[in-house]
Amino acid sequence: STTPRAKRRSWCRSSLKGTKRRKSLPPVHQDVTELSKSISLDLPEVDRLSMLLLSSFQFSAQKFEHILKQTDGFSPEAFKANVDSVSEDLKRYMQKLKRDGTLKSCVEDPKGILLDSALDESVAQVKECIARFAAECQSWDQLLLRYQESAEEMSRQLEQCRRDSGRAEPLRHLHTSQAHVLRTKPDYQQILEAQGEVLSCMELVLDELQQVVKLLQAFSEDSRQYLRRLSEQLATRTFRQLENSPVRKLIAPPPREMPP
Repeated sequence: STTPRAKRRSWCRSSLKGTKRRKSLPPVHQDVTELSKSISLDLPEVDRLSMLLLSSFQFSAQKFEHILKQTDGFSPEAFKANVDSVSEDLKRYMQKLKRDGTLKSCVEDPKGILLDSALDESVAQVKECIARFAAECQSWDQLLLRYQESAEEMSRQLEQCRRDSGRAEPLRHLHTSQAHVLRTKPDYQQILEAQGEVLSCMELVLDELQQVVKLLQAFSEDSRQYLRRLSEQLATRTFRQLENSPVRKLIAPPPREMPP
């Protein structure tokens, strides 16, 4: 009899039959790895990057030539002339990138990430301020509503006390201190009338806060639209430069000779 462990192994082997197993990735070609090994480590990073780009182009041209040799109408002389021309253009372009600091920025830590993170942090702070102002505005509205309800209740109680001021019966069941407090109750209506300017100022402050919140929301939306338009312009400008790419010049057919 087979043991449970042997059964599990037989099930595992049978479950793998007829299935496609995962295959490992093919190894990197040796001549590709030699591109970086052939460049001296003593050179500056910018020079090593420039040489790596030139070597990569030459390697790609060799592979491309090997593929084109199998097609009809291939001219090795024209292809070599195109490769030499593009190589010279690429060398001049590398010098230009080295002078304007583009290659240097590729080997150094990018600062754009810091700017993007700072911008995201600023936008997050603006959103937080907007949310805090909105919550504070809502709290002020609720406080004002409670204050108005309390004032109306006090005014009603005051009017009731004034109507019952000539009769002492309702106060007989109260202690002497409580009755004294009720008799000496201030004129809440007069207090409310005196605080009318304060309430008006509070209403103006709330209106100003609402205007500030609306302005902040409009500013946030305008900033988002501006960043979207700027991103689209940068993308258009970047891909427009690819129209004069050396690869287009490399795969261009040789010029036709004019008949005599």
